[in-house]
Amino acid sequence: MVFNVAHLKSLSNVFVSPINFDFWNHTGSQINFFSPWLTVLTGWLFVQFNVTYGFSVYLTIITFLTLISAYFFMNKFHKDTFEAILFAIAYTFSLNRFVLVFFNQRLENYLALIFLPMVYFGLYQFLTNQSWKYLVWGEVLLVWTSPYLAIAVAMTAIVAFILIPFYKVSHSWNYLKNFSFNIFKVIGMGILTTIGFIGPLVLKQLNLNWQQDPIKNFGYLNWFINLHLPQTQWYLLIAVGGLLLLLILMIFLQSSFAYKVIILEIIPITCLLIFQPTILKLDISRLIFAFQSIFDLFIIMILCRIILLVFQESPATLRLMILLISIVGLGYINYSQVSSDNPKQTLQMADSVNYNKFVMNYHDVAKNSNNVFKVDGKEERVSYHTKGSNYWIQYINPQTTALEVPIQYLANYQVQVNNEPVSVKKTKQNTIQFKTNPGKNMIEIHSRYDWPSLSLLTINLFGFMLLIYFSLQNIPLKNKKNPENS
Repeated sequence: MVFNVAHLKSLSNVFVSPINFDFWNHTGSQINFFSPWLTVLTGWLFVQFNVTYGFSVYLTIITFLTLISAYFFMNKFHKDTFEAILFAIAYTFSLNRFVLVFFNQRLENYLALIFLPMVYFGLYQFLTNQSWKYLVWGEVLLVWTSPYLAIAVAMTAIVAFILIPFYKVSHSWNYLKNFSFNIFKVIGMGILTTIGFIGPLVLKQLNLNWQQDPIKNFGYLNWFINLHLPQTQWYLLIAVGGLLLLLILMIFLQSSFAYKVIILEIIPITCLLIFQPTILKLDISRLIFAFQSIFDLFIIMILCRIILLVFQESPATLRLMILLISIVGLGYINYSQVSSDNPKQTLQMADSVNYNKFVMNYHDVAKNSNNVFKVDGKEERVSYHTKGSNYWIQYINPQTTALEVPIQYLANYQVQVNNEPVSVKKTKQNTIQFKTNPGKNMIEIHSRYDWPSLSLLTINLFGFMLLIYFSLQNIPLKNKKNPENS
């Protein structure tokens, strides 16, 4: 959890600059250029006073919001309370979410699960020409939380668009007209409300070609091959698999068009997760990881649908018993996993961790410098002080020297030596270097958003205001009574 806490703490000055010199071993890490901070910022207040309790409370709130989101959007989608509660419980306490919290330990990956039901309910409403706003809100919040998951969702949406001609309601000119008009709304509002993150990221990629290290995903195929099951268990597994396929076929035939699309989406996602192909020289490991959460959502929806169809004529007491068994079973599985891995000890030690010096190689070449200053190419001890996006150095030398400071190079740094601006060079280690004056040097380095980034953030703010305005238009704020003879 150390990375998550350090990330939250480093967001204290994010509205002034994405750079925080106090953290990431004072290297000027540019993590906030690549990891969206808008939704993650909600956890900053919780870790200011006590890391252990604050972060635990924050995780609890995320779990509660995930439960509410899953129930609310499933109930709006299918209008069945039993199915909505069953789905919410299974989705919130699924093994996939448990892995994201206690093993992967990246805050944005399980925070994004709050918005996943929203975006797919929005896609359903969009395809049925009911509304486009839920889709925009869901995709925008995903972009500002987990960009790879947003890309994976967009890919599944493209598949749904390809299948839409098989939807009977779409066979009309009125549907095609509204559908085309809504596409422009979604694309336009999506750009306006995410340009503050995507714009600076693209501008930075044009100047420096950053690449992320690939991650290692779980190998389902190797795991299955290494099971070494006896012949009888293989037969039993094949029989269970055949029965499951028949149930899914029953779902496909008896359910609505939306469930048919979900089942057809599951097939390529399953192949992607099992075989994990390589596409030219592109690293898709993080995209495969994102598809795991989508696969988890779809599978839970199908399983809940199977239970609903099997027990649709059953009494209410039996349905209540199914819910209780689901709650107890999933709760026990999660509790046993937590107890076996003992993450409690990790949280108890959280306050003793020096988060300022915690470093993770997240696009950062400067972290390899290990806070070593170099004067004319030779290592030297230099006195420095940091606060937020500001970095101060005091250096005395009777000669003019080339001082290399172990912070990552960024074009919009404001560097001053004795209150005079100086030109900055980029070293081979991607750190900054500049000339000092003879005698005493008071050096100031300030990081601020540049004008292009500020302009894009302003456009982004306008986009959110516009989206909020459109979203509030159809919400009745007051119940007005009409005059009797109006």
